Amino acid sequence: MYNIDYKELGKRIRAERRKQDLTQEKLAEMANISDSFMGHIERGGRTLSIETLAKLANALNLSIEYIVCGEFNYQPDMLPAEILDALNRMSSNQRKVFLNMMKTLAAHQDMWPV
Repeated sequence: MYNIDYKELGKRIRAERRKQDLTQEKLAEMANISDSFMGHIERGGRTLSIETLAKLANALNLSIEYIVCGEFNYQPDMLPAEILDALNRMSSNQRKVFLNMMKTLAAHQDMWPV
C-alpha cells in the first residue's frame, strides 16, 4: 500500500527548484499553476492532482516517481545491470544530463556507423 507524504513531496520539489535556480513564481508559471498553490505544494499543505504532478515533473525534468517516492526504481529486466548501477549512483542532475545524451543519440541514430 502506498501513502503519499505531501510534506516530503513538497520538500523534494522545493529542493529541485532551488537546485535549478528557479523562483516559486517561475516554476508556477512553467507548470501553469498559481503562485500561491505552488507555495502550498512546497509546504505540503495541499494535495495535487495527477495532472499538476505531471506538469511539475515536466517543468523540473524529473520523474513523477522521484517526486512522489524520492527514489527511482528501475526494473532490472528493463536495463543492463551496468546502466542500472550507474543510474542509481547518479545525482538527479547527472541523470538529466544522461537522459538528454540518450535522447540526442536516439534522435541521430541514422548517423551511427553500422
